[in-house]
Amino acid sequence: METIRKGGWQCWVDIYSDYVIKTPKTRKEISKTIKRYLDSIGKPDELKDRVNKIIKDVKDSTKIIKSSKIPKKLLAFPKFLSRGKINQKRVIVLDEKFDELLEENRKKEVKQLIDKSIVLLIELWKYELHEKTFKFYSNLGLLNNEVVLIDFLELTNKKEKVEKQIKNKGWKHLEKIKKDFAPEVI
Repeated sequence: METIRKGGWQCWVDIYSDYVIKTPKTRKEISKTIKRYLDSIGKPDELKDRVNKIIKDVKDSTKIIKSSKIPKKLLAFPKFLSRGKINQKRVIVLDEKFDELLEENRKKEVKQLIDKSIVLLIELWKYELHEKTFKFYSNLGLLNNEVVLIDFLELTNKKEKVEKQIKNKGWKHLEKIKKDFAPEVI
């Protein structure tokens, strides 16, 4: 069985046939990834603060999830392993599913997935969980035809932070989505 390894900002993801193992990146690995990004946007002086924030987000989010009463099925059944590793069921990332459905001109199903995503985000808030990045297309996935949160390492459970984020940033992130997604998805 061949394993595929992908890496985000916070962790490495080893992808197996029916599950994934997320391994936290070291501070040095995070710095290397973030440095490339910050250099590309002309903000290299923000490196230390960004790295510290990412490490804090992982720690805080893990603590929030472990203490939450949220049904684990909404998070692709995470299991917390030693040294910060996390095992989750393998899902189809929404971004990939959107592409597949749009390629096959199945616009109604795209809309249904977006509706399911909204229902999930509302359900998460019932457990005082808010995904801060608004990256529903890459942080949510399909497991047994249900939308689940797969990247829960940038969460907050503080209503004040959510309100502040919406007031300060509004839904600007959704504006960025228009560059990457077809009008049917938006």
